[in-house]
Amino acid sequence: MTVMLRTPKRRWAVAGAGAAAVGALVVLLFRHATPPSPPPAKVPHRPTVTLVNAKDQAVNDEAVLLDPTPLFLPTKWNATQRELAPPDPVGRFQGFDAPKLSFAENELNLGLPAPIAVPPGPAEAVAADAPTAVLAGFGRVDVPAVGPAARGAFVEIRTAGDGRNVLAQAIPGALPGKAGWAPVEFVLRVDAAGLVGPLVVTERSGLEEVDAFFANYLARTLRVGERLAPGFYRICVGP
Repeated sequence: MTVMLRTPKRRWAVAGAGAAAVGALVVLLFRHATPPSPPPAKVPHRPTVTLVNAKDQAVNDEAVLLDPTPLFLPTKWNATQRELAPPDPVGRFQGFDAPKLSFAENELNLGLPAPIAVPPGPAEAVAADAPTAVLAGFGRVDVPAVGPAARGAFVEIRTAGDGRNVLAQAIPGALPGKAGWAPVEFVLRVDAAGLVGPLVVTERSGLEEVDAFFANYLARTLRVGERLAPGFYRICVGP
C-alpha cells in the first residue's frame, strides 16, 4: 500500500514542473523587446595645424623656444646680412656694360714724374744736394774701389773638446775646376809622432775631387800633424 500511494504523487510533481516550464517559455516568447542602446557620440577631430594670429606674442615666444633649427646655422639671432641695393636695371648687363677705363684708349698716360739726371761723379752728386756750397768738390778725386784679394779657400782648426780656435788662415792657389762646393769638415787625431791615420770626413762638400784635394793639402802641404799638439781636432774648410 505504501508503494501505490507514492507513485501518483510523483507523477503529479513531474506534471507540475513541466507545466511551469511551459508557462515560463510562453512568457519569454511574449515579453516586450528592449530597445537598442544609442550609438556613442562622435568626438570632433582636432585639426593638426592651428592657425593663430601672427601678432600673438605668447605664440611667437613659444615658436622661438621650440624652434628645431640648429644653433650653428645663421639666423637673425646670431648673424646679420648686409642690405645691398639692387643694381639699376637700365642697360643690357645691369650697369656692367659701361667700361671704366683707367687710361685713355689712344694714349697711355701714367703721370710719371720727370726723369732725374744722374750726376757724372761723386763730387757732382754732393754738389747737387748742397747747391749753395761754392767749394763743394774742391780737392776731391774719384778713388777706384779695390776689391778683396781672391783666395782659394779658408781653413779653421779647432780643438774637439772645448772648440778653442787653434789656426785660421786662407789657402792660396787654385782649387779644382768645378765651383759651387759646400764647406767640408774633417776630424783628425795628433800624437807626439804626428798625424794618426788619415783625415776623416764628417761633412762632405758634395764633390769628391774637392774633398780629396783638401785632405791631401792639409796632410802634406799644411802639415797639420807636425804643427798641432797631441789631441783631437776639427778642421772646417769653406770658400
